[in-house]
Amino acid sequence: MTLITLAIAILLVLAINHHNNSGNDTSASSSTSASVVAKASSASEQAAFESFKSTYSSYNDNGLTVTQKQKLQNIINNESNDAVQDREQKLLDQAQTKQSATSSSQSASSSSHNSADSTFASTHTFSSVADAQNWAQASKDQWLQAGYSTYTITSDGQGNYNLQFVR
Repeated sequence: MTLITLAIAILLVLAINHHNNSGNDTSASSSTSASVVAKASSASEQAAFESFKSTYSSYNDNGLTVTQKQKLQNIINNESNDAVQDREQKLLDQAQTKQSATSSSQSASSSSHNSADSTFASTHTFSSVADAQNWAQASKDQWLQAGYSTYTITSDGQGNYNLQFVR
């Protein structure tokens, strides 16, 4: 009887020990899986950012035009990953805005200033508030230089949004 009890006790200890070891293997396996998923996610985030950075670099020639900034802002707005979106926005925010055409003569400079002034004096219509805000932010350096201090966005009741700059 003692022998049978001892044999059952040994089998029970072995079964419990085997169960604990297989549980540890499972948790190590799921930890490894989580690590692989995190690395893959990190790699895809880096690839998305590198793609944006490549587009940014192709546009950037001692600054970006308002149109180029708007295109890049649209790419950022369409990015589904918040971490990538934040990195892209930081890169775009540090970019200098440049005039689309530069000239060294004084008359061309004043003509450019008048052109910028008339650009911001007129009302601009957009299909969404976000588009209007993005355009205003992308051209901020230019409308500030033209003497405007802020802007307003109003709805026309027909699904359009009007952007006006205020002195």
